[in-house]
Amino acid sequence: MLFIKRPIFNAIIAHAKTDYPLEACGLLAGTQNIAQAQYVVENIRRSPFAYEMDPLQQVRAFIDIEQKGWELLAIYHSHPKGPEFPSETDIEQAYYPETIYLIISLANYEMPVVRGYRINAGQITEVSIVVQ
Repeated sequence: MLFIKRPIFNAIIAHAKTDYPLEACGLLAGTQNIAQAQYVVENIRRSPFAYEMDPLQQVRAFIDIEQKGWELLAIYHSHPKGPEFPSETDIEQAYYPETIYLIISLANYEMPVVRGYRINAGQITEVSIVVQ
């Protein structure tokens, strides 16, 4: 289960909408499964169908997370036109099995859907998301 504070939840949806029609991506960090911070990371692929995080921004976020004593809780990205389920590419590139993957679907732009998954060796398990 992942707990996300309402302002952070709203911020990831706003990020997805700002980057629309391209995929947006970023990180959530915190402790005890409570997301306390969002890290917006540029999608250097600039694609509506895939994302690749800017490596320098990603490393800077990891350093900040470590310095604050937090842990990486979630990696998020948007599916501008697609469903809120991991794509084949998402599954193949899930390199952090202990981390939750959040997908923000903007298939219905006015009613975004956010779902979370753990992806380990191709196995997908949905994780409950609680917005506080």
